[in-house]
Amino acid sequence: MDLSQRKQRILKAIIDEYIGTAEPVGSRAISKKEGLGLSSATIRNEMADLEELGYLIQPHTSAGRIPTDSGYRFYVNSLMKRYQMSVEALEKLNMIMAERVNHLELIIKKASLIASTLTEYTTVVTSPKLNSSVIKKLELVNLGHGNVMALIITGTGMVKNQSVAISLSDEQAAELSKIISDRISGRTADELTFDVISDIEALAAKKLDIPSKVLINILNFVYEAIDSLDETEIYVNNAKSILSYPEFSDTKKAREMLEFLESKENLVKLIGSPKDGVDVKIGTENEFAELENSSLVTVNYKVGDKVVGRIGVIGPKRMNYAKVIASLDCISNQIDKILGEMYSTESEE
Repeated sequence: MDLSQRKQRILKAIIDEYIGTAEPVGSRAISKKEGLGLSSATIRNEMADLEELGYLIQPHTSAGRIPTDSGYRFYVNSLMKRYQMSVEALEKLNMIMAERVNHLELIIKKASLIASTLTEYTTVVTSPKLNSSVIKKLELVNLGHGNVMALIITGTGMVKNQSVAISLSDEQAAELSKIISDRISGRTADELTFDVISDIEALAAKKLDIPSKVLINILNFVYEAIDSLDETEIYVNNAKSILSYPEFSDTKKAREMLEFLESKENLVKLIGSPKDGVDVKIGTENEFAELENSSLVTVNYKVGDKVVGRIGVIGPKRMNYAKVIASLDCISNQIDKILGEMYSTESEE
């Protein structure tokens, strides 16, 4: 059944009011809204119809109404007004994101913090899939006492390091670094084949008097480090913000939600699959029971046309959807721009 214009106006007014107050909304409060021009009796009848249609629910007999998941869905799809970010907020966002940071992890963490600050909700960001990232070099640093620090650096500034228990002189460490770097520099993780690694091993054995066991330890690190570049990392900001919302005044619900947000596996499943554009999941539309009182808004960020990660906001179902969507849209555009410049520079080097 299509909703009449009057029912739509009343539903929008109720949801707008509930988003701001978190209190069940009665007909009297709505009748005072400018522009409706409807009596309390008329609004009560329309509210009863909206409840029967599944868009509203009355939590207590004497209480007003609150939106159902279906009510929120209709609101998001058809009723809410586009949020216009202030010039001041846009300038601040542009200024912060434009600060030169060459380390990919810091860029993503910064984006997560900005999203949390703008929306005042919990933010979750996945790290980019880096299997297409170009490897810049490997460095071996002699720490002494039979230990070497091995570091792999990508063109985007991502660093993987590990201490390897081997004995090398400073000269051997420098020469082996050069041999390995010469053969992995400019390659993606996918291009580090067994043949490439075998070539490194053969050349190192020929040029340097290094036992094969030493080479195996270092090359194992290369394998593991490059393989781990494709692992998804999750960054969470402002998780405890849920404690400030009445929806989580129940200690048990709040604890379950906080525990959910601590699970990397849950969060990867929650926002890991790319969707087109902005994706909004409301209450029971989420696959996890812990989010039945929450909504999730996610958006992709890209390098060129390729989706490499996602940024999401988790908040109560009565979140300010328009503001969250506008904020994420602006932030993802900034990330796209920065990553595009980084990867473009990387490919030119």
